[in-house]
Amino acid sequence: MVKAAFDSIDLELHCGTHPRLGVVDHICFHPLAQNSLDETAWLAKSVATDIGSSLQVPTFLYGAAHQEGKKLDSIRRQLGYFKPNSEGNQWAGALGSNSLPLKPDEGPHQATATKGVVVVGATQWVDNYNVPIFTNNIAAVRRISKRVSGRGGGLPSVQAMALAHGKDIIEVACNLLEPSKITADQVQHEVERLAVEEGVTAGKGYYTDFSQEKIIESYLKHNSIV
Repeated sequence: MVKAAFDSIDLELHCGTHPRLGVVDHICFHPLAQNSLDETAWLAKSVATDIGSSLQVPTFLYGAAHQEGKKLDSIRRQLGYFKPNSEGNQWAGALGSNSLPLKPDEGPHQATATKGVVVVGATQWVDNYNVPIFTNNIAAVRRISKRVSGRGGGLPSVQAMALAHGKDIIEVACNLLEPSKITADQVQHEVERLAVEEGVTAGKGYYTDFSQEKIIESYLKHNSIV
């Protein structure tokens, strides 16, 4: 799948509102059912080695796959993921420069503008939950995102950023790193509260992925058919 993406996509031809470090920006492995995080980390490292050596693309490890447990947001911050590299709120191409400020764990030390880099990790389950804000005031939504996040003194284990999403809608895009402790309902309530303070309106949020239970159910169903 990764090779097919690299063969088909030239990132220099793309511009959009979602940040990215490469054509295949991020691959994360999560243990499901009875599988362990150690097993998952082994798989992540194996895939990263394959991408780096076979496809010759700089590849970074994080979480349990990294020997020091480096965090995804730390890698992204060092590589400029959170700062638009084009006009307005646009990200054009991959990285701003082929020279990397951070040494990759696998693959070459130089990136190409057409492919960028890949980040591969292993963590416990993460929920992705986005809340739409009906405004074009990006500064206000960035303040909400910062205040709802653990980094900004808000909800622990929540990461958030503001992403333009169509006309007059900006989303508070959240990673819930410990969804059993801080739930999507709590995030929804806090975003709504902060939106009122900013004088804007928050809509009902949504998950961007399947739940653990749904993935396991689909897997078992598929295996029973096979």
